[in-house]
Amino acid sequence: MTEIDDTAITTPGSIPAWHAIEGTEALTALGSTAHGVDEVERAARRAGYGANVVGGGRKPKRWLPELAESFTEPLQLLLIAVAALSAVFGELSDAIAIAVVIAIVAVLETATEMRAARSIEALRAMSAPTARLAVAGGVRELAAADLVPGDVVVVEAGDVVPADARVLSARGLRVDESTLTGESVPVGKDPAPVDADAPLATRSSMLYSGTAVVTGDARAVVTATGGHSELGRLGRLVAETREPPTPLQQALSQLARTVLVVAIAASIAVPVVGVLAGQQVRDMLLSGLTVAFATVPEELPILVVVLLAVGGRQLARRGALLRRLRAGETIGAVNVVVTDKTGTLTENQLRLVEVIGDRAEVLRTAMAAQTAGATGREPMEQQLAAAAIGLGVTAVDDDVAGYPFDPQRKLASRVHRSGTGFSLAVAGAPEAVLTRCTLDPAHADELSALVRQRAGQGMRVIAFADRSLTQLPTDRDAAETGLRYVGLACFADPIRPGVTETVTTLHTAGVETIVITGDHPATAAAIAAEAGLPSGHLVERGDRLTDATDAELDALLTHGTVIARATPAVKHRVVQALQRRGQLVAVTGDGANDAPALAAADVGIALGKRGADLARGAADLVLTDDAYPTVVAAVATGRNIGAQLRRAVTFYLGAKLALVAVLLVALAAGLPIPFAPVHIVLLEVFMDLGASVAFVAEPAAPRAMHRPPRPAGTRFLDRPAVAAIGVVAITLTVATLPGYLLLANTSTGAARAAAVLGWLVGHAFIAWTLRTQPGLSWRANPAFPAWAGVAGAAGLLAALTPAGELVHLAAPSPAGLIAVAAAIVAAILAALVAGRALRLPDRL
Repeated sequence: MTEIDDTAITTPGSIPAWHAIEGTEALTALGSTAHGVDEVERAARRAGYGANVVGGGRKPKRWLPELAESFTEPLQLLLIAVAALSAVFGELSDAIAIAVVIAIVAVLETATEMRAARSIEALRAMSAPTARLAVAGGVRELAAADLVPGDVVVVEAGDVVPADARVLSARGLRVDESTLTGESVPVGKDPAPVDADAPLATRSSMLYSGTAVVTGDARAVVTATGGHSELGRLGRLVAETREPPTPLQQALSQLARTVLVVAIAASIAVPVVGVLAGQQVRDMLLSGLTVAFATVPEELPILVVVLLAVGGRQLARRGALLRRLRAGETIGAVNVVVTDKTGTLTENQLRLVEVIGDRAEVLRTAMAAQTAGATGREPMEQQLAAAAIGLGVTAVDDDVAGYPFDPQRKLASRVHRSGTGFSLAVAGAPEAVLTRCTLDPAHADELSALVRQRAGQGMRVIAFADRSLTQLPTDRDAAETGLRYVGLACFADPIRPGVTETVTTLHTAGVETIVITGDHPATAAAIAAEAGLPSGHLVERGDRLTDATDAELDALLTHGTVIARATPAVKHRVVQALQRRGQLVAVTGDGANDAPALAAADVGIALGKRGADLARGAADLVLTDDAYPTVVAAVATGRNIGAQLRRAVTFYLGAKLALVAVLLVALAAGLPIPFAPVHIVLLEVFMDLGASVAFVAEPAAPRAMHRPPRPAGTRFLDRPAVAAIGVVAITLTVATLPGYLLLANTSTGAARAAAVLGWLVGHAFIAWTLRTQPGLSWRANPAFPAWAGVAGAAGLLAALTPAGELVHLAAPSPAGLIAVAAAIVAAILAALVAGRALRLPDRL
């Protein structure tokens, strides 16, 4: 295989700067010719470089290793230990039940981690399936996967570029690179070299894999394939990016450590207290195991999954598809949104919004400057054509010469017959057209000011001019001079409906917005202002941030900051900088260039309809309606998920603590254990239902979006949570123990029935006091009163009917029932008083 010389000129990042050398030099360095490389050399290079498909920079995740990793989490290890002890002590059914829970949690966790392979598959879907190869005998078609560096390819309007390539020749070539660079307007391409340090968006001599040819045609020599292309580098960055731990994951790790200490202490304390009270050692060992089983929240992982799954359905109904369950809670905790501009804040559809000058004459000139019958018009040409048709202006089809758009001249022009002579119609960038027009200085200054004003409003401005000719011009320079100014056409990429209100609502909720785009600085600033953002720090070129220190970068990143001409690497660094200073970051985007930042964010949010496959594959949340206001709905729903999750978990842990307290008090008094394992299973069923179904359906607090999110890093078990756990534990103990203690010396079955009844009725109504709005109508959340009613009915059924005998319970005496009722009422009143005193409904 011929050695490729890619060291002649490189960018500062040591990447061959093919854009900075002549096309002939590129062919020589690549060991190629105008017809590419011969078949023998192609085969050798194909073997050396591999297929032209995008593959990540690391091995894809595999199910078994990921599954094994999920078993190493602290809570899982604790449950494994309890299952093993249960089996050792002969409680095989308990061991099997816990093992099933462990397996379910591990499988669910693993399923949510299999993302790298999906991202790579999305990248492959973006690649062109076929390519046209220039050979000595003409052009032949082959699979794009078989391209190698040195091949010469032919592209035309409608093609997807099959690999990174250096332009050798081009005619009116314009390419849509928005998914790669964020540039909202198709960019012109030609063979002329550009500076070695030119950013990606201005490398007019290069074509990049996955971008779309809008107009024109070209020949180009392939410089990079597969993972070495710009698209491939994005793929490696996505695959190598590991998302940060979510607040929920951190909270569960913290909780697991706390529960481990409590579980060990309780499982030791219960046998010791029992033995000291005269109980049998073997009975106390089994009691200790029962306490360990009761204390360890083995259902907590399942409870969390259920809560997030129900919350995910709520998000889906509001237009947000939750791809990773844990992101449903994390989205409510974010305090900064980093958003793309093109296609996210705006519609990525340029529209003609203003014509300056005689409208008919401007449109007539615009149509004359376009190629008659062209099938591959770019968006601005389509808008002009539609406006002309609406005004009755038809295309001119008698052109005799044409000069396609040239990225260096920034002009396109065509020559038509006109009577006995000819007329020239010119369209292009205002600065290029106006300098070629015959204008008095005052008029020229007036027009330049007008162009600057429209550009400052985020508009794209095209100027038009014409010229009468007596004969065909000898060349382009002779044609495009001494022009007569005709007028201007202004285009805007409209901001999406509801964006301004969304930015305001997020700011009211304590969420900052930062705009990062590959587009022009003036356009980015104008759109940011239209979106309601305050004037921030505008960085004209994102590559300036490459060498910025962390302190300099931190100073820039405030609400309203706009970073233009940003590369994917800059977006990625900004996200990491925000995370480094403790912020929880959501990233919104729709292009392949957004994918690395989406993958690195705490929550990646991609557009579903128009978003690139890679962006959707890297995101945690997909907006199925492409509506930016759905972000607010997602944040509000996420906050409610987090709030109800905290209520559910604190209630659940408080009930667990009450269970331990009831067992300890009874054993210390020398009485039989109040709850047999079958009773604990019954209690656990209602605790789980109450903590999941009842709480997750709760409506949000009225002012949830009028205050900032919980600070990042706040402990899950903070003071309000600990206070709530204490209130639940104490009041539930009060509701359960009196009836049991009163009847324990007369009938164990009756005493246990009183305890079960007190528990089931008491815990449902104590949970009621933790609601966001305790006085809420039952219609707002029918699940809560339904659960409370069923729990009470189950307690009465078990305690007062023959059905209780199936679980070794006996009906209590009337005196016992009175004691149980009194204890329940006292406990509920105590919970209400304590909850209001501690403001638990507001603080949780």
